[in-house]
Amino acid sequence: MLPAARRTKGQIPVARRRRGLPYKRSLGLLAICLLVAVVFAAYHAGEHPKVKKTTTTTKIQLKPAPTTNPPTKPALPQTDVALQDILTTWASQHTYSTSVVVTELTGNTPKTTTYNSTQSIVPASTYKIYVAYAVLHAVEQGTYTLGTVTNDGNSIQTDLNNMILNSDNSAARTLGFMLGWKNINALLQTQGITHTDLYNYEPPSTQPVGDKHTTAADLATALQKLYNGALLNQDHTQLLIALMKQQHYRERIPAGVPSGVVVADKPGWLSPADGVDENIQNDAAIVYGPKSTYILVITTNGTSTQPLADLSRQIYTYLETL
Repeated sequence: MLPAARRTKGQIPVARRRRGLPYKRSLGLLAICLLVAVVFAAYHAGEHPKVKKTTTTTKIQLKPAPTTNPPTKPALPQTDVALQDILTTWASQHTYSTSVVVTELTGNTPKTTTYNSTQSIVPASTYKIYVAYAVLHAVEQGTYTLGTVTNDGNSIQTDLNNMILNSDNSAARTLGFMLGWKNINALLQTQGITHTDLYNYEPPSTQPVGDKHTTAADLATALQKLYNGALLNQDHTQLLIALMKQQHYRERIPAGVPSGVVVADKPGWLSPADGVDENIQNDAAIVYGPKSTYILVITTNGTSTQPLADLSRQIYTYLETL
């Protein structure tokens, strides 16, 4: 037998080799377990902290999508039944043709009421509101200045003053022909004043043929846009309204309100002696009441100013006592 030191693996008795296998396997399994434990510990100690389990249910609140409030629109005028009764009753008391527009300019629920407002009428001197607008518009466009001398030798400012303060027909004709009546018509159309015709001439004559025409609704539209600054710039708006406040003929709408109430208006009147077929009594006004500022346009085929003053009084009393 060879010495123990010289024996090879193959010479070790099988029994002894088998007795050593469980021990080696145990060591191997232990090493694997230690390795797994180290990796497990490193994993949980790093970027993945332990998550604490809980049985509490968390409710998620869904926020509504942001909304934008629509811009507040100005209140639209509403028809007033009681005011309508006032107009209807007043009109029934007269045998001649009438038309009326009442439009509140102030208040939370402005009222508008009309009577025959779209029937064609002869405007008489109320048409001078249109001419005043057109000439001041031309000044704003740089075509003229208020100091421009017209064909009658006056400045535009002087003719404008005479036309509104004194209802001077010559001044109105001078300004109208200077601007061109058809041009004034076209300008009015752009402002929604669509049932007005101031061109009643046959060139080359400058003498009128027939009548000018408008409606109470068109006059009211012009006054409302003037008041709102939609016709002219601030300076010219104030200029025209100031002239209307100072005009000299106060027997119609201004006569129906207390003496301290400011009225900016332009009246007009005609009779068969003026070359028309009927009598005309008209007035177009902005009334600055303590509680209510409103537009009032009244047109009639009557001979007296008193019916206009009477209706003006009724409307003022009604609007100021609401």
